[in-house]
Amino acid sequence: MSEVQTLINEVSQKVQALETAQALYSRQLSPDFNTFDYINTDELGLSRILAALLDPKGSHAQQETFLRLFIEHCLPDMYKAPEWQVFLDSIDKTKVFIEQVTSRNNSLRRMDIYLQCQVGDESYGVCIENKPYAADQFEQLKDYAEELEKRHPKAWHLAYLNESVNGPSEYSIKADDLKALTDKKRFTHLRFSELLGWLKACQVECQNHSVCEFLAQLIKFIQKQFMGIEDMNEDNAVLDIIQKNAATIDASIRVSNTVDRMKKALIAKLKIDLLAKYKKTDYELDFTYLGEGKRYEQIRFIIPGCDTGYICFEFQGASFDRPCLGIAFISAEAARACPYEEKMRTVLNEVLTDKKILSSSSWPAYYYFYPQDWKGSSEAWVMINEDTMADKILVEVNRVFNALKASNCLIKY
Repeated sequence: MSEVQTLINEVSQKVQALETAQALYSRQLSPDFNTFDYINTDELGLSRILAALLDPKGSHAQQETFLRLFIEHCLPDMYKAPEWQVFLDSIDKTKVFIEQVTSRNNSLRRMDIYLQCQVGDESYGVCIENKPYAADQFEQLKDYAEELEKRHPKAWHLAYLNESVNGPSEYSIKADDLKALTDKKRFTHLRFSELLGWLKACQVECQNHSVCEFLAQLIKFIQKQFMGIEDMNEDNAVLDIIQKNAATIDASIRVSNTVDRMKKALIAKLKIDLLAKYKKTDYELDFTYLGEGKRYEQIRFIIPGCDTGYICFEFQGASFDRPCLGIAFISAEAARACPYEEKMRTVLNEVLTDKKILSSSSWPAYYYFYPQDWKGSSEAWVMINEDTMADKILVEVNRVFNALKASNCLIKY
């Protein structure tokens, strides 16, 4: 145990030294400042940012460099395919649109990011479906594929961008149809974390300091928002320590092996705290779907009279990470059957003005619960250990519950 204790002490001292340095030099370093804290980063906002970078005529003034690097790093099937070589030779002619309406197949959907290039008689098209937060819509990708086929029969590509290891659901496109597109190299599942290689390559090629700094801020935003990485300087400092020699590597592995057990023990404590503190007259607690640390595990707050809906605290990431809180239903069909589905989001938007209310197919209204990073930060786990996390969860659950109840969204129908 001496090697483990030595490792923990050394890491702790290093982190404290970094925090001290950041405090002393915060005016020069501004470690917590990020441009993206002041930019709209909802789905449409992120689409605007990515589209602006991809546009050869964009204000970044780097011409087609960023678009070419995007295809090379993120859409390699296109980059290598013979049918795309004419397009790549004329890539500077590409036009970039956001919210482009699918008019050819009459579905009247909006493609988040649409790239179109005309070279002589040949037409080329790429659709990027941006899914940072929302769930799939019914037959959405199926309709996009049909639209692209009608517009660009020779060469088109459909990209699906999210951070999940899973691609689009069968609700959006059937598995057989998706496999057929993949086999034809007309579909790519792309994760936000996979954009980092492209953005870093753009930094290397970029000849403007302001644009380089914007790219750096975007990288930092993606690392924090989608990967749970708060401070790479701290991560690198800790990595240097644990890789120092055989003893520190061995000790770090032993520490790592106990972290999962520690988290499960603290989750068990959170259950006990919640049971001890909640008022049994308003709702009943259900821990059936919580305990192993798998994605989408939940704490359900069962509301009397609501057979299919419930207040839900859900971890969207594995290992109890990225929690959200809101009103959920057992299925998308159950949510659509509720006559108060749209009203629920309106009510929470009006009452919870300090929250960014989102929605998906089975969640009429929800928001990201803070602390959001339960993977790379100790804040949430310390709160559980110090008996304050249960109070925070219950306060926020009660805000959601009381707002919906006062607006008659929870009455039986």
